[in-house]
Amino acid sequence: MGLVRFLTKTPGIVAFLARSFLCIIGLLLTFSKPACKAFNLDVENPAVYSGPNGSYFGYAVDFYLSDSGSASVLVGAPKARTKQFNVTEGGSVFYCPWSSSQTDCHAIKFDLEGDRNVLLNDTNYQADFKSHQWFGATVRSHGDTILACAPLYSWRTKEDIPHSDATGSCYLSVENFTNFVEYAPCRTEISGPSGQGYCQGGFSAEFTKDGKVVLGGPGSYFWQGQVISAAKEDIIRAYYPGYFIQAVSGQIQTKQAHSLKDDSYQGYSVAAGEFSGDGVEDFVAGVPKGHMLYGSVRSLNHHSHFGFHLSMGSYFGYAVATTDINSDGMVDLLVGAPMLMVRSSHGRLEEMGQVYVYLQRSPLKLESRLPLTGTQVFGRFGSTIAPLGDLNLDGFNDVAISCPFGGEDQQGLVYIYNGYSEGLRQKPSQVIRGQWAAGTIPASFGFALRGAKDLDMNGYPDLIVGAFGINKAILYRSRPIVNTSASLTVSPTMINPEEKNCILTTGNSSIPVSCVNLSFCISADGKHLPKNLDFQVEVQLDSHKHKQKGAVKRALFLDSQQPLLPMTVRLNHGQQVCQHKRIYLRDEKEFRDKLSSIYVALNFSLDPKAAADSHGLMPLFTWKTTQSMFIYGGIYLVTQLIIWGFLCFVFLFPWVLSDRKEVYLGDDNSLTLTFNARNEGEGGAYEADLYVVLPPEADYIGIARNNETLTQLTCSYETENQTRYLSCDLGNPMKSGTNLWAGLRFTVPRLKDTHKTIQFEAQIRSKNENNSHSEVVASKLEVIVKADVILQGVSRPDKVFFPPANWKLTKNYNVEVDVGPAVEHIYELVNNGPSRISHTLLELRCPFRVQGQTLLYPLESPIISLCDSQRLAHTHLLHPESRLHPGHFPHHCFEVQTLPYAQHSLMNHLTQQHTHSSTTPPHTKL
Repeated sequence: MGLVRFLTKTPGIVAFLARSFLCIIGLLLTFSKPACKAFNLDVENPAVYSGPNGSYFGYAVDFYLSDSGSASVLVGAPKARTKQFNVTEGGSVFYCPWSSSQTDCHAIKFDLEGDRNVLLNDTNYQADFKSHQWFGATVRSHGDTILACAPLYSWRTKEDIPHSDATGSCYLSVENFTNFVEYAPCRTEISGPSGQGYCQGGFSAEFTKDGKVVLGGPGSYFWQGQVISAAKEDIIRAYYPGYFIQAVSGQIQTKQAHSLKDDSYQGYSVAAGEFSGDGVEDFVAGVPKGHMLYGSVRSLNHHSHFGFHLSMGSYFGYAVATTDINSDGMVDLLVGAPMLMVRSSHGRLEEMGQVYVYLQRSPLKLESRLPLTGTQVFGRFGSTIAPLGDLNLDGFNDVAISCPFGGEDQQGLVYIYNGYSEGLRQKPSQVIRGQWAAGTIPASFGFALRGAKDLDMNGYPDLIVGAFGINKAILYRSRPIVNTSASLTVSPTMINPEEKNCILTTGNSSIPVSCVNLSFCISADGKHLPKNLDFQVEVQLDSHKHKQKGAVKRALFLDSQQPLLPMTVRLNHGQQVCQHKRIYLRDEKEFRDKLSSIYVALNFSLDPKAAADSHGLMPLFTWKTTQSMFIYGGIYLVTQLIIWGFLCFVFLFPWVLSDRKEVYLGDDNSLTLTFNARNEGEGGAYEADLYVVLPPEADYIGIARNNETLTQLTCSYETENQTRYLSCDLGNPMKSGTNLWAGLRFTVPRLKDTHKTIQFEAQIRSKNENNSHSEVVASKLEVIVKADVILQGVSRPDKVFFPPANWKLTKNYNVEVDVGPAVEHIYELVNNGPSRISHTLLELRCPFRVQGQTLLYPLESPIISLCDSQRLAHTHLLHPESRLHPGHFPHHCFEVQTLPYAQHSLMNHLTQQHTHSSTTPPHTKL
């Protein structure tokens, strides 16, 4: 198997004598908050080990540091094929040396035999079953000793009926692979599920500091589970090839308990740590289904329960780990519950997982701290917990916690948590993301973790991450950490702009300017750093001005006449380097801001192009400062005046007048607002602006230029938080006694009939410390609806002679001609604006009857149309909700057709040549 290397992805203003002074005050040192995505584990250049496809290479991992000083990685592949005779997927453990030239992983030859046979009652039986035994599912090392287990190993019991028990079996490699011994403590005469027949010894395992082997067998005694321990020396002495059952001197193990403890899975996870105060390490076992499925953790040496969880089915005890995280000299306990359910913000229970932290305050007394909670649903946060040692050399041990099915594509996550005096910090300092896509099964990045060993001998512990779903193990090495200190000083502490103590040379001219001295120093140290460290340094004058559009930098470097000084500084390990520069103040006419602080920022970072250390790793700053550091110094322009010992205040008064009192709905409504701005105080108002807030209906179109008595202001049109306003410069300073008149022109084209008034607001604002803002004055305009509407009409024909020629009076009407001639009236309604009108009713009155007899009657309903378009027939008059817009639909026409309705009684009052005139339309009402 090859080794593959690749990239993964205030100031209080100090008042002084009557002119402006520069006051240089103390320095403020600030650090950027660290990002959680990276710290000192090198994720850019990991060492990636790959195993055979489908072998589950990476299911278990550990370091191997032999007495000879060589370093390597151990990787379990429980489904790997072996050369054992007649064994299918027996499993293997791979040895991967760490070296820049070594790229191969080799299978360690723990067991070369196939299945063994025994003679029982004169019959030869298969004694053990090594196919699919998952050898390599558990791997641990201690010095030159390696422990590898096959928890699904089965053997033929002494029962008369052929039967096999999944007792589990382990092998020890000692003295650098020169000797191999088998250790199967559950392969006893107490067989079957009621005994140790389903023990699965080696499901979990650990070494104590003095080399004792601790095995977990969660299947013993109807899955009550048990923990077994023996010294490796005693295991080696008791081993005799060919013997299946061996008695190991000094071996201890938990015994069968009451049947209420059945199905508890004691030994699902194991760890070792000193909790009793006697100086002897105790065994800790996870019992994830104990206490009626709530889960618990037991200290086996003293039969103590350290705690059990209050959420059923969380698998509390799935993982356990011990380390001193708060550096008080006592071992602390961490417990994983990867299936814990947490109620989300939507009220639903979601599987997030938690890790519980217990600080040891005294022997057998643990204090529960705030648990760490996962953020990935079904990510199984807390499946594996690995002590890392002091990863960042801050004096506190750190911890890695896996979330093997977390991430956007369930590729797996590993969280790094830093220890401190009160436990583990709640936010991870680094999150390592799996970079490999899942195949037929999830990548399971983080399913196996191992740390706390320095593989490359650079003085920092490293981390191995297993991802058996993609048959890989990844080594992340720790980068060396640089501790830096810096200082920034400006002197003298006070400067008078009237005192020109420097000469600025520009071309052939020399200009006296006011200067101050600027100095900065940088030093760096740390453990196992390269001899030389290169820093990229940047000093920025008036640094806060880069956030303001178009702002002028008020201070510049004397030699370059620029506000920015970039440079590269090389430091030897432990050395301090200082630089001295002079900076000068621009002429006061060149900038407006004479009140706010002039900040000097020192920004420095490690040069990314610098050479790596002897181990090929780039140093980095401690996580408290990230990759860049900023130091600020302040230079303050002092502009408040003191006369005879008293502060001079400003009193600002605005006044506004409009050239019209009302605006019309539908009109552009051009208007001019005349403003008067006065400073009646004793002092000047610095950076004084006229601040005018516009109503949503208005637009600014410019300043008034038709009056020479008005000041021509310079205004900017801005929008802030959806509020539009004008900011007009009134002077810097706006001196005492200033009385300005100015006109601003607006249009109001977007009026609505839902508002009765609109309002402009004006205020004078300055940056003085006292009385900096005037009161707000308003100009309110009334919204008026005004419409010039004209109604006119015509009759066609304009005259009707009745009775018409050749017309005979008849009682029976067969056609319209029998009734009389038709008369058509056309009315035109014109809206000349400016406002639209609505809710309009046109009322028509016609002489339908004369002397009680019918004269006219309508032939059809009115026809409503636009006068300049095709007529549209409607069955109603002008709709009450219709609106007539000035200019857009200026003319509406209404046609009414009627017929004279003649009867004998009416004709008695008319002569043969009587004329019915329709020159004047019927009476109308609008």
